[in-house]
Amino acid sequence: MNCDNECRLFGAYRVVISIKDSVILIHSTVGCNWGTLAFHMASKINDIRQTSTVIYEEEIVNGGEKILEEALENTVKLYEAKIIYVITGCIPEIINDDTREVIGRFKQKNNLDNIFLLNEPGFNDGAIRGKESAFKLLINEMIPREIINNSINLIGFFSDDYKVDSDLINIENMLKDSVYINSIFPYDNYENIMKVPSAMLNVVLDGLEFVGEMLKEKFGTPYITVSYPYGIEGSRGFINKILSSLSIEIPKSFHEEEVTALELINKLHPFIETFRGMPVAILGDKARIYGLKKFLEIELGMVVEVLIDTEQKKDREVIRDEVVGSNSIMIFGSSFERGLADELDIPFMQYTYPVFDKISISKSGYAGVEGVTFLFEDILNLTYFYMLNSKY
Repeated sequence: MNCDNECRLFGAYRVVISIKDSVILIHSTVGCNWGTLAFHMASKINDIRQTSTVIYEEEIVNGGEKILEEALENTVKLYEAKIIYVITGCIPEIINDDTREVIGRFKQKNNLDNIFLLNEPGFNDGAIRGKESAFKLLINEMIPREIINNSINLIGFFSDDYKVDSDLINIENMLKDSVYINSIFPYDNYENIMKVPSAMLNVVLDGLEFVGEMLKEKFGTPYITVSYPYGIEGSRGFINKILSSLSIEIPKSFHEEEVTALELINKLHPFIETFRGMPVAILGDKARIYGLKKFLEIELGMVVEVLIDTEQKKDREVIRDEVVGSNSIMIFGSSFERGLADELDIPFMQYTYPVFDKISISKSGYAGVEGVTFLFEDILNLTYFYMLNSKY
């Protein structure tokens, strides 16, 4: 099983761990806690806000309600949390733990109202259903607010996305002269997330349209969907779609950044020529694959032979066969694709969740006009390394 897309618990976890002042208590076996933590800590090693009941055989036989109550007590003592989310895995659901009753009793006993439950067993559908549950829980807590003029919410950025912090800086720099970013949902603090209804427009990454629909149904907020802004063309399209929806002209500052990036790319024209016609494979979530495809084909001249939304196509053997059967000589994907690239002996570039075999702590984001240089540089270094070593 691929925990990145097949486990419902992982989907819910990704949403609530992205809330910057939340704490997560996973009521399940140690594997659920270890797996989610392994995917999270590669770029967030200094931001560990989770714990686990760690269910053993004794709890499977006698029930895990006692250790859940003990874990809640320890969680409250250890963390000064704005909000606590208890996520249940497979075992508590199989043995029929009454987690809701335990949490309700604990909240009443300690006069707390900041603990919420997400029943998300991995056997009950995939990660996307877990995301839906968590987003719905958060939206249910929101109330109508006064609308802020020319304000937007950016929806679909998670704390464990590869290079998310530097990408958001680049995106915010592109928008700062034109709009007010009201909230980044769910990668924000809880107070700001509760202000989501204040925005005039929701800007939703591809694949998370259900969040836009939920908010539209409850608050009447219009939304647009966008692909991840890779490259100059992708960034221009991203900015233009947002600003045109608000009847705002693209600012002069963006055009100036665009010219600077184009000048740099033009200087690298001899290198770009070597990419023309290169067949490649792109794997990842819907939000990123189409934006990356546009960049690689339009700005680098590559040919994307394989394009796979891994949230929809889950069978790893089917994915492998599709890539192996193509002419692809480079793979763009998550850390799960490293083995396939090694098997084919071709360059491999991690760019999408989960990335657990590479650390990202610098401000070298791939998104936006400012990210073009870093994205191109990493692709160039990878391909030239293989060329120099006669790998393909």
